[in-house]
Amino acid sequence: MVNQEDPRVLRTRQLIRTAFRDLLQSKGFDAITIKDIAQEATINRATFYAHFEDKYALLDEVTEQAFHERITEQVVSAEEFTEDICDQLIIMTHQYIIDFYRICRIDSNPMAKLVDDKIKKLLQQTIESIFLRGNTYSGADIHHIKIMAAMTGSAIYGAAHYWLNAGEKNRTDVLLDIVRPYVMSGLGLYHSLS
Repeated sequence: MVNQEDPRVLRTRQLIRTAFRDLLQSKGFDAITIKDIAQEATINRATFYAHFEDKYALLDEVTEQAFHERITEQVVSAEEFTEDICDQLIIMTHQYIIDFYRICRIDSNPMAKLVDDKIKKLLQQTIESIFLRGNTYSGADIHHIKIMAAMTGSAIYGAAHYWLNAGEKNRTDVLLDIVRPYVMSGLGLYHSLS
C-alpha cells in the first residue's frame, strides 16, 4: 500500500493523471490501455496498479479532481443556498460539461455515463453540504435534505447538459434566467411547507 502523503506518490499520481488527460484528447477512453498510460507517464504498469485499480478508477479520480478545482471558496463555505450560490453552481456545472466534452473525445457512452453520474453525485453532495450547514431546513430530517439536494442537483445538471446539446453554450445569461427561478422557487416552496 502506498503512502498517499509521500511527495513521490503525489508526483507519480499527478504524472498518471496528466498522461491520462493527454491520452483522452488523442485516443479516446475505449482505446486507452494501461500500457498507454504507463508509457505516457514514464512509469511501469506495476506502478500504475500500485496507485489505481484500473482506468475506470483513474477516470473517477480525474473527474472528481477537476470538479473540485472549479468550485469557488464561496460555494464551499456557503451556509445558505442563495441565488448567487445557485448561479455559481449552474455556471460551474455548465462550464465543466463544456470542457469535458470539448477536451475529451467522447467515443464511449459508458465513459460519458460514468462521468455524468460522477458530476451529478458531486453536485448533489455540494448542495447537500450547503443545506446541512445552514439553518434554512433545520426542521427537515436528513432524508428530506438528501432528496432536496438530489432534485436541485438534477435540475442544475439536466439544464446545463441540455443547454450544451441545444447549441446555446455561449448564452449562460439565458440559462441562469431559466434555471435559477425554477430551482429557487422549488426550494422556497419546500421551505414554506415545512
